Amino acid sequence: MPRVAVVRHTFGLPSEPFVLTQARAFTRWEPVLVSRDEVPAEVAGALASHSLAAAAGARAAALHTAGLASGPLTAVLRSLRVDAVLAHFGFEAACALPATRRAGVPLATVFHGVDATTSRTDLLRARHVSWATYARRARALAHRGDLFLPVSDHLRRRVLDRGFPAERTVTHHLGIDLEDLPVADPVPGTVVHVGRLVPKKGHATLFRALTGMPGVRLTCVGDGPLRAELTALARDLRLDVEFTGALDHAETLRRTARSSLLCLPSTTGPTGDQEGLGQVLLEAGALGRPVVATRHGGIPSAVLDGTTGLLVPEQDPDALAAAIRRVLERPRLAADLGQAAARHVRENFDVRTRTAHLELLLDELRDGVPEGGPR
Repeated sequence: MPRVAVVRHTFGLPSEPFVLTQARAFTRWEPVLVSRDEVPAEVAGALASHSLAAAAGARAAALHTAGLASGPLTAVLRSLRVDAVLAHFGFEAACALPATRRAGVPLATVFHGVDATTSRTDLLRARHVSWATYARRARALAHRGDLFLPVSDHLRRRVLDRGFPAERTVTHHLGIDLEDLPVADPVPGTVVHVGRLVPKKGHATLFRALTGMPGVRLTCVGDGPLRAELTALARDLRLDVEFTGALDHAETLRRTARSSLLCLPSTTGPTGDQEGLGQVLLEAGALGRPVVATRHGGIPSAVLDGTTGLLVPEQDPDALAAAIRRVLERPRLAADLGQAAARHVRENFDVRTRTAHLELLLDELRDGVPEGGPR
């Protein structure tokens, strides 16, 4: 069985269940988690894992992230005898690029959103070491990387705008796990928002949309730097809002299942950051819950406006309020949207089907590597 190194600096972040969900869906390729930071046993589960910090020490891991040392990752890739590397986010791919060339292993890069939409200037200003490495190496990655996998057509266009080659750039939806979904009756008048508390997620627009809807209870799942500001805004607007903080994936799904609808009013962030697809919209759809979201980034690839959910313009609280009212006040519409969303997700975003397609792409990548190693 061929082996793929799934590369991410840190595995198990609450906002990224999709990385491990995809890794666990491989059937013909053997995934091995390769990370900068150590992977807790409860995160890896049955998946094999190797960390640079454990294998070579914290200093070597830090030098890898800064783009100053490729030896430790090269040694790991050679020792694991992998047939391909699948890097999640352009940041990881940029850090891994020299090691994959030295090890003679093809490199596939999954773009999720922030890595395809944040400007180079803001990448350098962000003071994240790996983001600076990515900013420096983006051109080399575009030239020497073997396969690029943006998660939506919107992201593919953004990646091509940045000079990545069209012939090696393929839209690939990650998909979600449709097994063991929670079953619950929705509580009337409840809205859930799932996402980090950052400008891109549009919490403030949602709060202003709810000001004219007394009796509606909002649950915000996620944490982030805007926690204090948003808590104060909710208090000033006299809204009924629960901030849960970051929850594990299973509890997040249960919260979504108990809500009447999921709202994701995403907007372009101050650094240009946009949604790649909106995995939480697919999860709500799989649970049969209607969604209200914005025509933003890759969201229209996940939500069929008027069929599986309702889309409104960005930063328009009046339009958002009208859409939320339509769903909450018309149970028949909510049921129809939820049922259509469940079909849409089942037919197009099953992680097992999507990962089987990814394995075919990896087959081609492995078999198509030119003599003498990858470019």
